[in-house]
Amino acid sequence: MLWLLPLVLLLTYLLYRARALPQRPWAGVWLWRKGLGRGRRRPRTDLRLFLLLLAGGALVLALEDPPLLPPPLALVVDASASMAADEGGRTRLDLAKERARSLLERAPEAVLVRAGATPSLLGQGAGVRLVPALMGLEAGNEGADLEAALALARSLLPHGAVVLVSDAPPPPGLNGYLGVGSPRENLGIVRVAPGFLALGNSAPRPLTARLEAGGRTYTLEVPARGYRGLELPTPVFQARLLGKDALALDDRAGFAWRRVGVWAPGHPALVRLLRLLDALPGDEVGMEIGIPEAPPRRPTLFFAPRGLGEGRVLALRPHPALEDLPLLGERLPVLPPPKGWEKVAEDEGGRGLLYALGESLYLPPLDFLKDRPYFPALVYNFLRPYREVKSGLLLPEETLLPTPKESFLPRAGGSRVGFLLLALLALLLEALLWARRKGA
Repeated sequence: MLWLLPLVLLLTYLLYRARALPQRPWAGVWLWRKGLGRGRRRPRTDLRLFLLLLAGGALVLALEDPPLLPPPLALVVDASASMAADEGGRTRLDLAKERARSLLERAPEAVLVRAGATPSLLGQGAGVRLVPALMGLEAGNEGADLEAALALARSLLPHGAVVLVSDAPPPPGLNGYLGVGSPRENLGIVRVAPGFLALGNSAPRPLTARLEAGGRTYTLEVPARGYRGLELPTPVFQARLLGKDALALDDRAGFAWRRVGVWAPGHPALVRLLRLLDALPGDEVGMEIGIPEAPPRRPTLFFAPRGLGEGRVLALRPHPALEDLPLLGERLPVLPPPKGWEKVAEDEGGRGLLYALGESLYLPPLDFLKDRPYFPALVYNFLRPYREVKSGLLLPEETLLPTPKESFLPRAGGSRVGFLLLALLALLLEALLWARRKGA
């Protein structure tokens, strides 16, 4: 809107001059003015014109609403692994620091939040004092919870302008966004499992990956912006990608097993099964006989002490421990219902045959289950998340390298009311002075 300022001032001046009183060529006045022109005199100030120009300029500035001072700043910087991607010899995070520094230095009050897997506050106070914390940031988290980081920043500085610096697209509700990064070609390991891994490709074209795992080298083509799986001969492995790409943090990954500490009663069936699964006595997970009376303090398998008749499983909800188990149509004991638990298996009458609360399960009596062919698989599935050790993995979207959107800065006003009052005051003074002169 500032481009209107010279036009408004020029138009005001021309209209004012066009409406000036016509001059009459009287001989005495002409001779008097000619005589004045031979000497020195100060030009006459036109106060009315000055007030009209002041009012017009103030109205244009009120429409523009320029900021009087930089606003308080709630700055959130993405520190996920993709921000370590190479951008012509510098990382995306280096570019982010450079662009965010000028904003931070001008802020009279600021908070600085690091967006990683868990958001963290790096500092609060005058913006210039937070610059060292900004410049010391490092990227590397497997992902960034941007929503949680933005919520933390808003809670710490509710009246501040919230600005996100990231390579990911901005969520709604931001006052400002600085997008960093450009499309880059990257290959990375995005998933590992026993004897299996998957690769991701960020490029808009297929790329050929060379991979070393278990002492062998593999070559495979990964589709554009997609994934490719690879089965390995051994369940436990360490793998690394050969060659150089935009991001080094996703080039190594591995899979291994560990022994889980299990607290369990001394039932012979459980003792034999836990020995086969190489479990240790411990307190990481639990197995108990009884009806759950309170939320368990650790993931636990509860075995009902008794059943209330039997029912056939006609409805089964997903649960990780029940994955691939042939339970539909199976006849199971009806369980005494625990308070606050959700049914995951029901019979035709809606009676609960299996219950779950988070990762914990409430199952039929142990003496009923111990001879069922699916019982070892059930216990294996329950322990599997705690036995698996996956190293070097990032979230798949980090390997695919997000592409930022167009940047925008906070729009901070605050001067509109002042300029409107100035324009009104100038017009009132002009009206009073002109009315007084007309009356005289």
